[in-house]
Amino acid sequence: MNPFEDEDNPFRENQPALPNAAFTSDRTSPKRYHQLQDEEDADDDFMAFPSSTHQRQSPNIFTRSTARVNSKLKGNNLGDTPNLSFANNSTPRAQFTTRESPKRQKKREVLIVDHEDDENYGSPTRSQFGGSSIASERFLEPPQPIFSRETFAEANNAEDENSTITDEKDNYDYNSYQKAHELEERSLYSESTAYSGSSYLSQPTHAESDYFGASIDGNIMSNINNGYVPKREKTLTKRKVRLVGGKTGNLVLENPVPEELRKVLTRTESPFGEFTNMTYTACTSDPDNFISDGFSLRAAKFERETEIVICITMYNEDEHAFARTMHGVMKNVAHLCSRHKSKLWGKEAWKKIQVIIVADGRNKVNESVLQLLTATGCYQDNLARPFVNNKKVNAHLFEYTTQISIDENLKFKGDEKNLAPVQVLFCLKEQNQKKINSHRWLFNAFCPILDPNVVVLLDVGTKPDNHAIYNLWKAFDRDSNVAGAAGEIKAMKGKGWINLTNPLVASQNFEYKMSNILDKPLESLFGYISVLPGALSAYRYKALTNHEDGTGPLAAYFKGEDLLNDHHSDKQNSKTNFFEANMYLAEDRILCWELVAKRKENWVLKFVKSATGETDVPENLPEFISQRRRWINGAFFAALYALRHSNRIWATDHSFARKFWFQIEFAYQFVTLVFSFFSLSNFYLTFYFLTGSLVSNKNFGHNGGFWIFTLFNYLCICILTSLFIVSIGNRPQASKNIFKTLIILLTICALYALIVGFYFVFNTITEFGMGDSSTYVLVSIVVSLLATYGLYFLMSFLYMDPWHMFTCSIQYFLMIPSYTCTLQIFAFCNTHDVSWGTKGDNNPKIDKSNQYIIEKNDKGEFEAVVVDVNIDEVYLETLYNIRAKRSNRKVAHVHKEKAPMEGEDYAKDVRTRVVLIWMIANLVFIMTMLQVYSPGETTKNIYLAFILWTVALLSLFRAIGSLGYLLQNLARFVVESRSKWLHRREGYAVPSHNPLN
Repeated sequence: MNPFEDEDNPFRENQPALPNAAFTSDRTSPKRYHQLQDEEDADDDFMAFPSSTHQRQSPNIFTRSTARVNSKLKGNNLGDTPNLSFANNSTPRAQFTTRESPKRQKKREVLIVDHEDDENYGSPTRSQFGGSSIASERFLEPPQPIFSRETFAEANNAEDENSTITDEKDNYDYNSYQKAHELEERSLYSESTAYSGSSYLSQPTHAESDYFGASIDGNIMSNINNGYVPKREKTLTKRKVRLVGGKTGNLVLENPVPEELRKVLTRTESPFGEFTNMTYTACTSDPDNFISDGFSLRAAKFERETEIVICITMYNEDEHAFARTMHGVMKNVAHLCSRHKSKLWGKEAWKKIQVIIVADGRNKVNESVLQLLTATGCYQDNLARPFVNNKKVNAHLFEYTTQISIDENLKFKGDEKNLAPVQVLFCLKEQNQKKINSHRWLFNAFCPILDPNVVVLLDVGTKPDNHAIYNLWKAFDRDSNVAGAAGEIKAMKGKGWINLTNPLVASQNFEYKMSNILDKPLESLFGYISVLPGALSAYRYKALTNHEDGTGPLAAYFKGEDLLNDHHSDKQNSKTNFFEANMYLAEDRILCWELVAKRKENWVLKFVKSATGETDVPENLPEFISQRRRWINGAFFAALYALRHSNRIWATDHSFARKFWFQIEFAYQFVTLVFSFFSLSNFYLTFYFLTGSLVSNKNFGHNGGFWIFTLFNYLCICILTSLFIVSIGNRPQASKNIFKTLIILLTICALYALIVGFYFVFNTITEFGMGDSSTYVLVSIVVSLLATYGLYFLMSFLYMDPWHMFTCSIQYFLMIPSYTCTLQIFAFCNTHDVSWGTKGDNNPKIDKSNQYIIEKNDKGEFEAVVVDVNIDEVYLETLYNIRAKRSNRKVAHVHKEKAPMEGEDYAKDVRTRVVLIWMIANLVFIMTMLQVYSPGETTKNIYLAFILWTVALLSLFRAIGSLGYLLQNLARFVVESRSKWLHRREGYAVPSHNPLN
């Protein structure tokens, strides 16, 4: 059925003009394609309107019928045109046609028309296929490929010049076929293309040109049709590569990019071959000795000056998070290239930017992320091997200048979206050694070679806005004494802000907003920001470098890695300073302090609100608690470190006024730290006195206010006690239901306290009015409310960003007890845990069977034997896998099966449940009895009498049981004694017989 003939089809009236590829009397019509409206529609569909002669087109089986008729056939009229019938399997192309499309075995008569209509503008006239005198009036578009990729290649390579035709009348001239074949190479928008009726389309519409002509996604996916099946076994080739520097050299390979990728590149010419070749380096050195061991980077060979280095660190994040970050970086580079009026930036600005991606562990990185890097030409899996001649490879370096980006929806983007080339260095670490080690590779191995001005740090999952990197760089360009800049982190709210329906996400969004409105601007005013977010921040590389004696910001920064490595290497005998270990959980805070307090320097830190980036915040409770445990412990101990060394400020070159304001900021941080330390007791006392106002309220009969207060008071005590029990030795992942229950109960307590507070205010005003007796109480309450709710609203409106107050404030205020109690109790109960949230490979498996072998050739040079996999086959399979993942993107959150608990976690969870049930049951019983009976009512205390009588009865019962046990033993003794006496008596009568012996 033709979809355009359907009356319900919305495209029926606006379908594009169709080309006159052929007439046929057969009622079977190829599948028609309507014009795609945007880039989101069916990228794998056949490209009916290619815009360039260089784009690949489907093989046209109708070329013989649409070709210009040879001069030998001219002069024949329509009536006397000989019937031409093609013999089956007469040519290799016909053989494959028959095999791929059995319906075409039917023979048809061909009528060649011997005239050219002037309205066709010199295009070949249409051939008429007829089983009758009247031809079908239906027009066919160019069909889908009827050949598989391998079949079409084989058919085109076949030598069919000597093929014969069985019927002598079917003397089809080969020149006309050759002309028809050449027409396949032309675009359907060429002047010689004919269309149905009198309608001719010499130029494509804007929508068609945008999709068919400019969409790199459609071009690169054109070879992955529905019939494509990846090969199980790949083609292998072997080659030898000479080591750079001879025997003591390093393994550096220049590898061509896949041919399918090269075809869609708009730039292929480069004196360095950076667009057509990827450089692989097997780095056997550690990051501190990268340069001294003879390793280098491709940018050094190009002799380009690097202004900005963008570092993206990742662990095991999925492909959508990586694509979100990487595509945002590509758009930022494109923005820098679009600043044509700038003296520094402009069209060739991409040459001054180096993007470095550091993956923490080859066995930890997400396989789908590697497929995305393969699709952009930045990675080839077959090259990475753990050893080179029995020498361990610490990192695999892949360097390539890519022109292709993949967005969050896994769609390919290129220069049709004004994207510029980007120099990418992908560092794949062989082992998982935590994030701080990734930064060691960045600052100690790569930056000394690149010597950038600004280093931007990003986490995978953070999506920078299109101008974020430029705005961060501009802060350094404006102020020469700026050492670091912090961007504004926003919580990812999702489409239509759907993520805010999760109270946990909403509360974090409010927290982030108020931090960027109140905290960060205040600290930026003083010149010292306590922490630059690792998700979006930038540093001046010159400020990070150490002093000549080896001390400095980077030395202090990487001290944490050495400290934690010593602790994990020997946990039995390690005497780790847990103060320093917890302090280095917030290593970015240490780095910020070291920059400001750098000796004989006057560096300051700035907050850049215009540089924004969205990040995915934790959406489930266990992940949230684990993240905040590290943040709270790290921030607390790092603040103690900064305050303890605050006198170092006087050894810097800051002005006296700046040093004075630093002291004011330190005093503010000290007060904040004290309140943070006593936050738990402050919470309970506030709750106790606020809710206790109902005790003396006479509006509740039968002393109802007292009973309500007592109930919630004991509930709060039970919750806090339970939090201590569950936080000691339990992972949130193993006891998430317990944590969730306790947080819900805390939220109920907070809601109750909020209601009581407003009721107390209302009751105070109505009872005392505005007299002198109520002035102090009302002023205290009003000031307290304005200091929280009122100030938040005022500053949010002043910053013209108030929407979080309407969408997230209620969730945040109800979650305050959870932030204050749950997170802080769990953090301090786990100060012994100095992990970074990811486990390192302390005992990695060693497999030396898969390695590069170094051999010596006849010239005395050392060569490595390299076994290559066919990169074109791998690339097509990668595209196939990426296209398969696109359909899954429609589901916002993929349901993950619950992983079974490990044995240790299960045992701890059972232990926690037993202890909680025992403790809470006893606490509830004690609280109940203390409220029913007063201490002075001894004679009337039924509970006491019950306890005494119960104890007496239990004692009597136990005494009776003990007496029965004694009588039983006595009876047994009598029986056994009598039995022995009898046996002995009989034994004396029979000598040498002792049956009881």
